[in-house]
Amino acid sequence: MTVMFTPTAWRLPHWVIAIGSGLLLAMYAGVIQPREIAAYFASRPEVAQAFADPHFGRADALILVFSTLFLAPFAVFVASVLLVFGIAMLGGFVLPVVRWFRMPDWIATAFVLFVAAFVAWANSDQWLPRSLWFLGLVARAWKIIVA
Repeated sequence: MTVMFTPTAWRLPHWVIAIGSGLLLAMYAGVIQPREIAAYFASRPEVAQAFADPHFGRADALILVFSTLFLAPFAVFVASVLLVFGIAMLGGFVLPVVRWFRMPDWIATAFVLFVAAFVAWANSDQWLPRSLWFLGLVARAWKIIVA
């Protein structure tokens, strides 16, 4: 029972439940409004004309949503495995330097995570517009299927 009141001892299921509950309470309280967020992404100018074909637009939207729902978990899994492998590999290169300075081993992993986050932020102009475009495309496809 004491594990529930000490967040430093939480494992992944505890964090997933806590974050999910917080998001659900925020949506219930009206702080986060998913329909407005989806409408914003669906009305972005770069996807405004997507799925406009009168004959195949709805079918294309359905295929995109279906493919995204079934392939996204696998893609997230592969990306997670590659990320963990990359962090472990680069942490192994930094580990001798950290041990030479007589620091704890977790400093190597923290350093690699910090550098990876900085590189991702520095290159955000490369990946962020495409990610926002894809979110807009999925929101537009969802909007067309539901309507």
